[in-house]
Amino acid sequence: MHDAFEFLSIIKGKEPIVDQVLANPEKYHLQIHFTAVNEQQSGLVLNEYALYKDKYYFHPASLIKFPLALISLEMLSSFQNKFDIQLQTPIESKTCSCDIGTDNYVNRKPQPNLDILYKEMLIMSNNDAYNFFYNFVGPTHFNKRMSALNLSNIILRNRFYTGCSGEKAQIHGGITFIKEGTNLKYAIHCQTDSLKDNAQSIYLNESAAKTNNLVSLYSLHQLMKKLFYPASTNSIPALNISEANLHYFKQTISSYPKSIPEYSSYPNHYHKYLLPPSLLNNNDSSIKIYSKNGNAGGYISDIMYFTDEKNKVKYFLSVSLYNASNKYYYRRRAYYTSPGVDFFRQLSKVLYNYEKEKKTMQK
Repeated sequence: MHDAFEFLSIIKGKEPIVDQVLANPEKYHLQIHFTAVNEQQSGLVLNEYALYKDKYYFHPASLIKFPLALISLEMLSSFQNKFDIQLQTPIESKTCSCDIGTDNYVNRKPQPNLDILYKEMLIMSNNDAYNFFYNFVGPTHFNKRMSALNLSNIILRNRFYTGCSGEKAQIHGGITFIKEGTNLKYAIHCQTDSLKDNAQSIYLNESAAKTNNLVSLYSLHQLMKKLFYPASTNSIPALNISEANLHYFKQTISSYPKSIPEYSSYPNHYHKYLLPPSLLNNNDSSIKIYSKNGNAGGYISDIMYFTDEKNKVKYFLSVSLYNASNKYYYRRRAYYTSPGVDFFRQLSKVLYNYEKEKKTMQK
């Protein structure tokens, strides 16, 4: 891990809005994790930098969808082997709790299946899709898997608002897979969750951190690295996901709204906060942005793996920021403006340019 002062020397004095946030990290609850990837003939080198690791609480919002999708794909990998259930297998949702909204969302689709729900959750950050996968996995199993993966500061506790509370909210399941052309069905029956927490060790003085979903930005940064460079994070055991499903996950988080016909008019940068400004309308297939964002409670966050094959630039960047004021809405989604998303984009621009210049000097 490189010294924080070395990282500050890289990012300070390049963009005013970046300097504005760096000058007052406590006000903005700032956290940054940056990993520069250097693939040499002698082997892989990952240069690690961090600022304020897990120091300031932030509302994880939709970041929880990232690990939930992975654990859902673990379950799917198992179901594919046991029951021949695929991403395109038709599904029905019948709530075990009081989550009528999720039933309506799923069952009103012309051909509901896991494929479209994954895409809507990860690309469009759809909350109804998240609630479906909450019902699919359940917090008890999810939290056990996080413990087994040494990611105990990632804790699933809540659906996103469904009007569902009390004992009924502590039940998941109610999902049926229908084998086309046959009468065969496989059901995930109703299961009551024991919402016992994992060994939470961060944000212990924050009441919201003990009742809402919890995410360590550092842990998610490590998990993203695990997906692309498994040997680099030996502290995280292997995920039980088939290679095909892992490829599907990577392809999905690198996709834009136009990959879903219903959302083809949405801009590429709709949920990719860490896109450098020059790439907001990126159509270059040699540049890939694998990412998932969060946006709630005045906090914005994003985790990203960025690759530019032409310039041989690869890096991981994860950022969280408190920015409660100065928000506007785009299709009912809140965006926090100054410094907000502008800070994310300019910070990524600075690091992208820094890595490009390094690669030029190495030639």
